[in-house]
Amino acid sequence: MHLKKRLLKTLFFAAGLALGAGIFGVLIYRTGTHDVLVSLLAFGVVPLLGFIGISILNFGVYTFRWKLILDPMLAPEKRIPYYKMFLNRMSGFAAGYLTPAAQVAGEPIRVAMLHGDGVPVKVATSSVVLDLAFEITAFVTYVAMGIGFALVQGLGTGPGLYWSVLFISVLLVFMIGFFVATITGNGFFHHMLRVSRLSRYKAIASFEHWLIETEILMSEFFVGRTVRILVVIGLSLIMATFKAVEAIFIAHFFGVNIKITDALLMSTLPGVALLLPVPAGLGVYEGSNTALFDLLHLPINPVAYTIVIRLRDFLFIGIGVCYAVIRGEALFFKKYDGKS
Repeated sequence: MHLKKRLLKTLFFAAGLALGAGIFGVLIYRTGTHDVLVSLLAFGVVPLLGFIGISILNFGVYTFRWKLILDPMLAPEKRIPYYKMFLNRMSGFAAGYLTPAAQVAGEPIRVAMLHGDGVPVKVATSSVVLDLAFEITAFVTYVAMGIGFALVQGLGTGPGLYWSVLFISVLLVFMIGFFVATITGNGFFHHMLRVSRLSRYKAIASFEHWLIETEILMSEFFVGRTVRILVVIGLSLIMATFKAVEAIFIAHFFGVNIKITDALLMSTLPGVALLLPVPAGLGVYEGSNTALFDLLHLPINPVAYTIVIRLRDFLFIGIGVCYAVIRGEALFFKKYDGKS
C-alpha cells in the first residue's frame, strides 16, 4: 500500500513536471533561443547579483517573522539561533520549489529541521503552520489586489481570470476561517476532521488528539501579544509587496522603467501559477508572464525575465539542499514521524 502511494505521488510529480517542461519548451521555441540569450546577456551579471542580494534580504525578513512566531513558544535558553532558522527555511524552500504545491510542500522539512534542533514537534508544527498561514494570507491578498486592478483596468475578461478570482476568493475565505477559529481558541483543523467524519476512524481519532493540542499552542500565540502580532502582519504585507520592488528592479536592468501599477500586476497575476500543482509552476509561470507582458505592451522578453528569477531560485535551492544533506535529513524521500 505504501509502495502504491509512493508510486502515485511519483507519477503525479512526473506528470506535472512533464506538462510544465513542455509548456516551457514551446515558449522557448516561439520566443527564440537567440533572443532569450541576447536578453540575458544584456541584463548582465552585476544586476543579477544585485537582484540576488535583494532577495536574500527579503528571505532574511521571512526568517525573522518565523522567529517572532517561534520564540514565545520556547524557553529563552532553548530558542533557535537566527542563522539556523534561515538555513532551515532555505531547505524548506528547496523542497517546496521542486514539488507540486510549492506553497506548502516544504513545511514538513522545516518541522523536521526544528525538531532536529531540539524543538518539540507540536511546537515546531505550530510555528510553521502559523508562519505559513500569515504568508499565504498576505500572498493571496496581494494577488487579489492585482486581479482586482486588472479587472478594473479591463486587462482581462477571459474565463482564466474569472477562475483565478474564484480560486483566490475560496482560498481567502479558508484563511480567514482558519484565523478566526485559531484566535477564538475553537481550533480549525480538528473541526474539519469532525465535519468530514474522518475522526470516526481509530487512526484519525488518535491523531485528532495530537492535533487539538497543537491547535491550542497556536491559539496561545495570539493571547497578550498584540504588538508582536501587528509586527508579524506588517512584515507579511511588506514582504508580499516587495515582489513589486523586485519586478521594478529586473525591468530596469532590461532597459524598461515600468510604472508602479505595472509592477503590481507583474508581481501578482503570474503568481497564481505558483498555486497550481506543477513543480515550481514551470512553464505555466513563464506563460503567464508572456500573456501579461503582451497585455501591458512591455518590451521585455518574458522568458528571459523569468529565467532571471529562476536563477535566483536555483541558488537558494542549492543552499537549501546542501544544508539538508549536511544535516543528514532525507529531504524528499524520508517520511518524518515525530512525537513530543
